[in-house]
Amino acid sequence: MKKLWLAMIAVATLGLTLSANATDFREGVHYDVVADQATDEVEIIDFFSFYCGSCYQFQPFGDMLKDEFGDSFKKYHVNFIGPRNMGDVTIRAWAAANILGVADEVSPLIFRKHFQQRNISSSVDDLAEVFAAVGVERDDFDRAYNSFPARSQANRMRREAENFNVSGTPTFIVNGRYRMNPQGFRDSDDFFGEYLALAKFLANKDS
Repeated sequence: MKKLWLAMIAVATLGLTLSANATDFREGVHYDVVADQATDEVEIIDFFSFYCGSCYQFQPFGDMLKDEFGDSFKKYHVNFIGPRNMGDVTIRAWAAANILGVADEVSPLIFRKHFQQRNISSSVDDLAEVFAAVGVERDDFDRAYNSFPARSQANRMRREAENFNVSGTPTFIVNGRYRMNPQGFRDSDDFFGEYLALAKFLANKDS
């Protein structure tokens, strides 16, 4: 009986701790409200760029979000970081990667190319070579890159970045209403773990 009682106390204490941690997330510190209404379904958008060093470092966190939220997690490339001529080109290439189903394979290769090999993509041909490395023929790349769905996806990424006033990357928007604030975790000993806890908190905040 004593062991059962101690176990019940431990469970209750854990519940209180989790609840306290959740209420520690404060508007204006850990997140900002950027819209009046939330989306009907859970949606996490990562606005990123292959030319952004912080986005390169945040790759493990993106994997954590994908594991947690599945298809509700989306990655939108922005067009205002990188070589002047590559903004719209890279958005279209990212849309093509999604259409061809190779986004998860292409993404780490492009980041590695830019930040480990110091070989910055400066043309659509450079990006097509990365696609070739994962088995995408040039004709298939060109077909996807020039397709109407790719143009539509690219337009949506640009439009959403404008709607949320995205000015830096990575920017994480939760349920179309909340922007996560990394500055609120400057003293964290487990930044990605606590940032994921914030994403889960915000994803369920209006449910």
